[in-house]
Amino acid sequence: MRNKEDKQDTHTSDEENQKISQKIGRFFHTETQKEKVLRYEDFDGAGDLYYAGVSAVYKVAQRALWLLFILFMLLSIVFNHSQITYDNFYYLIKDFSGAADYDGSYYETLSYESDHRQNFTLYRGGLASVSPSKISVFTATGRRTLNATTSFSSPFMESSGKYILVYDTSGTTFSIYNSFARVFTKTVEYPVMNASLGEDGSFAIVTRTAAKQSVIQVYNKNFKMKKMLELETGYYAFDIVLNTENNTLSVLSYDAGNGTGRTTLSLRDLDTLEEIEAVRFDGEFPIACGTLDNQSVVLLTDRYIRIFDRTLSEKESSGDYSVGNITGYSLTSEGVAVSATLSSQTMIYAFDKDGNRLYNDTVDFNVSDVGVYGSYIFLQTENGVKRLNSNAKKEEDRIQSLASGTGKMLIYNQKTVLVCGESKAEYLIFQD
Repeated sequence: MRNKEDKQDTHTSDEENQKISQKIGRFFHTETQKEKVLRYEDFDGAGDLYYAGVSAVYKVAQRALWLLFILFMLLSIVFNHSQITYDNFYYLIKDFSGAADYDGSYYETLSYESDHRQNFTLYRGGLASVSPSKISVFTATGRRTLNATTSFSSPFMESSGKYILVYDTSGTTFSIYNSFARVFTKTVEYPVMNASLGEDGSFAIVTRTAAKQSVIQVYNKNFKMKKMLELETGYYAFDIVLNTENNTLSVLSYDAGNGTGRTTLSLRDLDTLEEIEAVRFDGEFPIACGTLDNQSVVLLTDRYIRIFDRTLSEKESSGDYSVGNITGYSLTSEGVAVSATLSSQTMIYAFDKDGNRLYNDTVDFNVSDVGVYGSYIFLQTENGVKRLNSNAKKEEDRIQSLASGTGKMLIYNQKTVLVCGESKAEYLIFQD
């Protein structure tokens, strides 16, 4: 009797499983959905049978996509549950407002509190400024999304598409901000001398210890320090560039060398900080290093611009501008440029984002700063900004000029420049 009941229970369970399987099959079967469409809609004619079939296919596809979405969300929660916190969710929702204006229109000027010690950077299509007492972030439409007090002595800032990193070269604190709030801060034992931000939110700073003149700390995107590199005694780190796309860290340093001074550019693995390649130049002083849009590595010294491939094999170099006095330089993913005075003229050396030579000549006016965007070279003078078109066929089309006040020049795009003064930033818009 017992065995008979068990058989009946098993048979009932099999039938229920079979019914469930049939229902799931009908739920994702196009013919079943087609029949429902024909049953509940007023279809007439063979043509409508075709459209009923199309409707059924889209209905099944919609259900499949919803199922995949639910599965994706469940897996995301399982594998990233430690990152799902109130603070992170709050930052995500609030940060939408700052990103929404990324490609919007912009004002002719942006006003902020006056301070001659301010430092500026472009951030998410807008502007960020920091002074010893305040940090501000403006969107491209002129809306201030962050207006916070700070306590820095000599603040500098770096930016990426995700964050702003502010560090104090006369203090020991650095902080990470997004478009509306501070999200991380830390105080180290010695001053922070340099920093670099990755596009994924990871970053690195340069500080020192009692025994070493330069120590590099690398942090992951969750603000946890994952590696530390101590440079050899006698080596001073002048610049670092964290490249998450190539998973490398470029380190520009200086030491006594053979007595005339030596510049070293080292390319290191971002996970292990082991050296991959290095190049050294005696008798030169380091200024900056960086990465172009095509991932070429750039070294800027007091004598030359050098462009390398990913293995630090040299591809291009400028002329020797040490015969003049450097008045300005710029190194971004859009290109690299240097201006240097020579007698009554100014030497201009410029390369574009692919490492191609844009300009290698002189201009007959003084230049205080220089930058590159596309095929254009921007030259800041005492009266404003001049835009030099390296592709112009006619002399009259070669240079355009716009008047402005004095301040830090930031290149927004190939036709727009910001000049950031003590109390306001001016947008200068050149004609095509």
